[in-house]
Amino acid sequence: MALPIQNTPTYTLQIPSSKETLKYRPFLVKEQKALLLAQQSEDSVVMIDTLKDMIRSCAKSSINVDKLAVFDLEYIFSQIRAKSAGEFVDLFMFCDDDHGDENEKAKALVRIDLSQLQVEFNPNHVNKIHLFDNCGVVMNYPTIEIVKKIEQIGEKREAELVFDIVAECMEYIYDGDEIHYTKEQTKEELKEFIENLTQDQFQNIEQFFETMPKLRHAVNYKCPVCSKEHNKVLEGLNNFF
Repeated sequence: MALPIQNTPTYTLQIPSSKETLKYRPFLVKEQKALLLAQQSEDSVVMIDTLKDMIRSCAKSSINVDKLAVFDLEYIFSQIRAKSAGEFVDLFMFCDDDHGDENEKAKALVRIDLSQLQVEFNPNHVNKIHLFDNCGVVMNYPTIEIVKKIEQIGEKREAELVFDIVAECMEYIYDGDEIHYTKEQTKEELKEFIENLTQDQFQNIEQFFETMPKLRHAVNYKCPVCSKEHNKVLEGLNNFF
């Protein structure tokens, strides 16, 4: 006789970037085990792949995980985790000041309600960026696959990493009514285009990344040693788990 298998409940959330509804179930013991093993590996690529597999398994709606913006993936995982292992996460937050031998005591316990996490949108954020004359670029948000590629690059000069990120996130370059899709250009052509921008023009592209939506949560706490008040903003999954 086959052992009974329970039916898991179904929940819904709204994907921040597209506003589409996603149906999902909590993750199971086998999926939680995979996440723990990925964390213990301390391999960022393994962790990314495990997160993607878990979201694919838990999603009951059609979803292309590889195309999710990083902040979408972070939000989706936070909500699945909230329904799977409890809505609250306890974090120790340390005092900014040096208390010498009492540093270990200079920390406060902060409770985060994952169900209340939200992706914040900057009202000044735009993805269509004018550069010169009638020319500009339209940007896509970095996906988890782009992050994975960057992680796999290994040690590399910062300037090269910045180029890789910018080039990967450009959807197309427009010149008046003419459209040049970056997927149809060579890496050398994109590099030449970027390197011939002025510093001000490149800073306009950097502004896209600085203002793009982020999973953020403000926390307030008091140091138990010196009573100093702290106000901090946590960003990204690493701060919540």
